[in-house]
Amino acid sequence: MSKPRADHIPGLLIAAPASNSGKTVVTLGILRALANRNIAIAAAKAGPDYIDPAFQHAASRRRCINLDPWAMTQDAIRDLARWHVGASADGRFVLCEGVMGLFDGAAGGGGSSADLAAMMDWPVVLVVDVRGQAASAAAIIQGFANFRPDVQIAGVILNRVGSPRHRDMIMDACARAVPDIPIIGAVMRSNDLALPERHLGLVQAGEHPELEVFLERAGAIMARDIDFDALLGLVRTQGIDHGRVAGAVGTNGNDGTNDTDGDDGRDHLPEAGSQVQDQAVAPKDNGAAVPGDVARSAQNDAKYAAPVTIAPLGQHIAVARDDAFAFCYPHLIAGWQAVGVKISFFSPLANEAPPQGCDAVYLPGGYPELHGAVLAAADCFLDGLHDAARRNLPVYGECGGYMVLGDCLVDGDGISHKMAGLLPLETSFHQRRLHLGYRLVDIRQQCPLGNVGAVLRGHEFHYASTIRADGEGWLNARTADNRDLGPCGLQKGSVFGSFFHLIC
Repeated sequence: MSKPRADHIPGLLIAAPASNSGKTVVTLGILRALANRNIAIAAAKAGPDYIDPAFQHAASRRRCINLDPWAMTQDAIRDLARWHVGASADGRFVLCEGVMGLFDGAAGGGGSSADLAAMMDWPVVLVVDVRGQAASAAAIIQGFANFRPDVQIAGVILNRVGSPRHRDMIMDACARAVPDIPIIGAVMRSNDLALPERHLGLVQAGEHPELEVFLERAGAIMARDIDFDALLGLVRTQGIDHGRVAGAVGTNGNDGTNDTDGDDGRDHLPEAGSQVQDQAVAPKDNGAAVPGDVARSAQNDAKYAAPVTIAPLGQHIAVARDDAFAFCYPHLIAGWQAVGVKISFFSPLANEAPPQGCDAVYLPGGYPELHGAVLAAADCFLDGLHDAARRNLPVYGECGGYMVLGDCLVDGDGISHKMAGLLPLETSFHQRRLHLGYRLVDIRQQCPLGNVGAVLRGHEFHYASTIRADGEGWLNARTADNRDLGPCGLQKGSVFGSFFHLIC
């Protein structure tokens, strides 16, 4: 790894050879173990993902952001990471979980976790699922270490190890094949490290009834099975002094009681109803363990402004947030706030209307298909949307929010639920079909998000089918490798939306 540049933002990337290697649970356990020892971490997730960051938020007790090397420029990623880390007065660094396999990216190339590591000059900790193999694990590590000269595999965590003997066999093979790459952890196979899943990935953090119990258990296992001195040593090599945390996380029983720093390192929650609560904290945060962004983060934000990636819809934006509308990027909200936009959250599932005084409404994606009957009966919420449309306020729906703006939504059981009826749209989950991938979208009709001809970047990930969509699409979509997908989305008056999650 080259000597870090003067403006280097310290960080580590937790990656794996393939999806389903257990890197998410390993990352969560590391974050919770560090948080329990009051070690300040700026958690991040590579690529387009809404679900994992909510778990990381809960595990670290701090906001988690997305860093997307396909959708974002290097300057944008650096600006986001610098804002996220803040003043670094407490030694904070970025711990970023990768996406898919380390070298896997978008169609046509680009967007991989390796691209992000190379872009930010971050060392990679490779999580290798070693079930059913011994010396073959060393061959995998050797191959990954030699695949790209601009990506450094700085350490390895063996995951799902069957026994101490199994661990020793793999470590012996690695000592011969890759002697310069340390094995910094061997996590034993455990049924205690499983999380429930559904069709878009993990069941959301806010719906996990015993999330805190799981995170504490994962943190304890990682503290037992990973050498945290070695892990934090990878940060020290980037010019950051973490002497105060050396030995702070237990390894084989060390509980880190030598940490004498008087600052507890945690973000403190604001009083309910305070200005920070209204602008920066979600009243119904999907991270479950922590009710939203924190007071010190808001103070740091004032000094280190988040970059604006998408033009704000208004100066006081009502943002739907609950289990049906949980997919909203923190950097998007923070960027709007950085230019003086007021954000007020509300819950459609609680039959709340957009707050009085707002001049725009944003319905993010989520799982409306799981709550069709509740949303159909939410008269205050639906009336509030109609009132905003009558007053010609921008009402924007993204993916799940887009479906709710339509006439009806058919759930997985084939039951049709009446929705807002603000767009001539009918969608269905009864016959599911996966739509997945990065998207380039060209604006075809003037809207608050940009002028005609502007190009936005985002992604599509849903199983809904469109039964009816009357009207000409306000966007034209292309795949990451520039294959034309044609017009998409609908716009009627000040109401508009599409299936695409916009990143920048």
